[in-house]
Amino acid sequence: MKHYGYIPDAPKDKDFIFGAQNLPDEILRPLGDWYNYLPEFEHQRQNIETQACVSFGTNSALEMIHKARYKKEPNYSDRYLAKMSNTTPYGNSPRTVADTIRKIAGEIDEKEWPFEGESWEDYYKEIPDDISKKGFKWLENYDFGYEFVKPEDIKTALPYSPLGVAVNAWEQNDSGEYVSRGAENHWCVLVGYDDYDRPLVFDSYEQQLKVLSKDSELKILIRYYLKKKENLEEKKESIIDKIIKWFRSIIKI
Repeated sequence: MKHYGYIPDAPKDKDFIFGAQNLPDEILRPLGDWYNYLPEFEHQRQNIETQACVSFGTNSALEMIHKARYKKEPNYSDRYLAKMSNTTPYGNSPRTVADTIRKIAGEIDEKEWPFEGESWEDYYKEIPDDISKKGFKWLENYDFGYEFVKPEDIKTALPYSPLGVAVNAWEQNDSGEYVSRGAENHWCVLVGYDDYDRPLVFDSYEQQLKVLSKDSELKILIRYYLKKKENLEEKKESIIDKIIKWFRSIIKI
């Protein structure tokens, strides 16, 4: 089986689970349809195979959420996240990558640390401090979280975010559908279902939007949360504006 860079997480008692109200209850796409918010396609294998499908998939999900919330699509650096989360030649795990964003690295723009390098060592070379500091600044401005989703809760979770998903890549049936069964070896993003109730996934390889067969098994999924932090000064000013409007209405100015 070809390996794309996904390493399964061992379950932990302290894992956040969808439905336990660990994250804010904010529906962004009531129908769970994210295919109109697909980000710019970026191939995880160019000059080299990065084994960074988890970083590419996680960033794609966050870029979609940002676009849905703020009508603007960022382009986060997959190379930065892959390095900061210590991706190995065997890949990385979704929990490790998400915790790296949440606790350590934040995010930076693709233009700050683009896909470059003719070798594994080039691609994963050390990141200069002035670059990584921009990721720390991102953490000051955004709230980010994640939680695992049980297979029976997929359609309930999709209105909140596109879902990171482990798949068995890539077998096709006679109808041209992609089929995912058994052991997982790849991480991508579930963005909804088509009119025939077939899962749609956004991938970091060719044919980036893939139609899966209805009998595909999707067992490991993650919901993500991303929102700008409130600026205290702006919040204070907003409260003052409301008081002024109320006062003017009382004295009929």
